[in-house]
Amino acid sequence: LSGKDLEITDKEIEDTISQIQKLRQKEGGEAPKVDDEFVKSLGDFKDAEDFKKKLKENIRLEKELKEKDKNRLKIVNKIIEETDLKIPRLLVDLELNKMTHQLKHDITQAGMKFEDYLKNIKKTEEDIRKEWIKDAEKRSKLQLIVYQIAKEENIKPSEEETKTQLELVLSTHKGADPERARIYVENMLTNEKVFQFLENQK
Repeated sequence: LSGKDLEITDKEIEDTISQIQKLRQKEGGEAPKVDDEFVKSLGDFKDAEDFKKKLKENIRLEKELKEKDKNRLKIVNKIIEETDLKIPRLLVDLELNKMTHQLKHDITQAGMKFEDYLKNIKKTEEDIRKEWIKDAEKRSKLQLIVYQIAKEENIKPSEEETKTQLELVLSTHKGADPERARIYVENMLTNEKVFQFLENQK
């Protein structure tokens, strides 16, 4: 990833700031000025200068993540194309359940009822699941491949890493089942390590 791609222009910062202003602007009211007082109301910032500095850092991190995702997607697609795997329907269904659950969660978080969302897009839950089948197959295939690589290369997170991440998940998801959370964390960390391993194979 070249430094040039990750340079943040003043325009990008200005655009992001104006989006924040719009969000904070009450109907028809004046857009708030980006002064020290305004940025303090947004969060833990010393002053407008500090806010712009942190904003720039955030935009850069976002760009880095997008770039990382793009590279990973290339690796994933290549592996999936080269691997002739027949995926059991059960796994695809499990993946579809996960995807549907995530969608329902996101919609509820956005303050909307899932039924209303379906009415708006004029689709049933069944329609959505049908549209997602290809994607779910791809994800299941990837999970199997990642699992295989992790097993062959003996890639697994350390107890220390798992513990740290688990504490974080449990503190942000009150009432989560510790056992399920642990499996989720171990999977997530293993995936991350397998990708790092694959990226270093180039």
